Amino acid sequence: MCLFILGSCASRMKDQLKEYRNAYVAGDLERASQILEKSELKESPKSAMLWHMEKGTLALSRGNEDESITHFQTALDLIDQFYTTRISSKAASLLINDPSDDFYGASYERSYVYYFLAKAYYARFQKKGNKLDLQGARGTILAWDTYFTDLQRSASSKTLYSTDLMLKVFGGEIHEASQIRNDKQIALQLYKDALDILNSQGGIFSIFNQKNVDYIQAYEKEKKTPSPKFYSATPAQEDLKDFLHYKILSLTKEIRGTDFNSQVKTLKPKDDIAKKAAQGPGNVVLVLEEGLIPEKVGKPFNFGIKGAMNSVDNQGAKAFIATVGTEFVTAFAMNKLGMIPERTASPGSFIFAHDVTRLAVQEAAVEFELPMIENVPLVQRLYMFILDDKGVVIQKGALPVVSENGDIARVVLEEDVVARYVKTGTRVAIKHLVAIVAAMKVYQSLKKGNENGDFLAKTAAMATYVGAAKGIAALEKADVRHWTTLPQALRMSETKLPPGNYQLAVAHYVGDKAPDAPVKVLGSFQVKNSSKEIFHFKFAP
Repeated sequence: MCLFILGSCASRMKDQLKEYRNAYVAGDLERASQILEKSELKESPKSAMLWHMEKGTLALSRGNEDESITHFQTALDLIDQFYTTRISSKAASLLINDPSDDFYGASYERSYVYYFLAKAYYARFQKKGNKLDLQGARGTILAWDTYFTDLQRSASSKTLYSTDLMLKVFGGEIHEASQIRNDKQIALQLYKDALDILNSQGGIFSIFNQKNVDYIQAYEKEKKTPSPKFYSATPAQEDLKDFLHYKILSLTKEIRGTDFNSQVKTLKPKDDIAKKAAQGPGNVVLVLEEGLIPEKVGKPFNFGIKGAMNSVDNQGAKAFIATVGTEFVTAFAMNKLGMIPERTASPGSFIFAHDVTRLAVQEAAVEFELPMIENVPLVQRLYMFILDDKGVVIQKGALPVVSENGDIARVVLEEDVVARYVKTGTRVAIKHLVAIVAAMKVYQSLKKGNENGDFLAKTAAMATYVGAAKGIAALEKADVRHWTTLPQALRMSETKLPPGNYQLAVAHYVGDKAPDAPVKVLGSFQVKNSSKEIFHFKFAP
């Protein structure tokens, strides 16, 4: 009964967060706030980190930077607490994905707390002009970089998500905004790092590489950056490469003018990019947060019980299995309890889950869930238009994707499934084995001395097992809690504009052809002077 109550609470929270998500994406922030305040999430101490992530995002969207900073700082404190004192023991006990346990967040969710905190500091700096906030944003970028260093040191298995392009590119813009020469030197190196990442780790993601599945499989096999033959650049990759070429060259022109020509020869940018960069950096940075990250779902998996029998630690169950034999237990489970695996085929959506594929079973099996993101909506190419205060288009160009969080999430969660499948499957199978042994004892007790008692015995045994299995299933549901208001994609561009009032509008490409006119105006912005400013916009496809 306790397990069912926990399951009911988790289901209610899921429904409430879906309602909250719908209100948020519709722009009804007041309703979103009301739903969040009345949700189970607020009352759940096990979901404290998630609560602060959602509250911080909502507060920032409503223009309350002070509240947002407080929530994101608290979330980072919890991340530090979990990862310095608790997560290693939790990982060893395989409880991380249990929805009744603390919410730890996936690595990409923890990562983007730094982005939003830096964004909140910068927004407060824009509003109040206090340079301490700009330094707070800069310090948060440095902490974000340290997060990835610590992640690689602490991970039991190395993750493909070892850094983030948004860290490098947005971090570079924050450093440039300080107008300090040394910070501009740091920014230049961050842009160069971003280009290196795009040319190597960018191959992991479908947004940048048409052969990303082959790329990942080659990476998993060779444990190093694969051959360029596995990297077939997409138009989105070309857009981002052009933007990074511009950033590197324009900043080089400003702070290392004598190196500009040699850098052009090294990078070999398009002629129009080199010409634009020769004019130096822009003063307007446009950041677009597009859509919402796809929702986590519980994906069911089968795991054979035979391989788990030696791991049973219940003494009574272990003694019984030793008496009747593993084959007898397996046969009983299949013939009397109907435990025939339903999911014996390779998980088709997987891109590198070799062990899961290899361990697909044909024998008696149990089923359990692990969290996944299977359906990632396609992010399309966008073209931007900048309009003056009379609505006339004065500039236009590509609006490249810097990070695609749906793609990142899918890779991170599939890695987690591969790492956890055997251990989690074994744990679940052991619980079922104890229930099977209990059902076998009921069956033998009722069948004994009664030649016609098979039906009654089988029915009673099935009832015994089903009752236990439902409890196990309630406990072993995938933890699908997630940061639901995290954007799916982040785009950036930079341009040079005189002081004045402007609007940003967008339209989708039609195939490879750029649109002739804007379709949707996303918002207004005011350029006050020639100093670099960063403006954020949201776009719901």
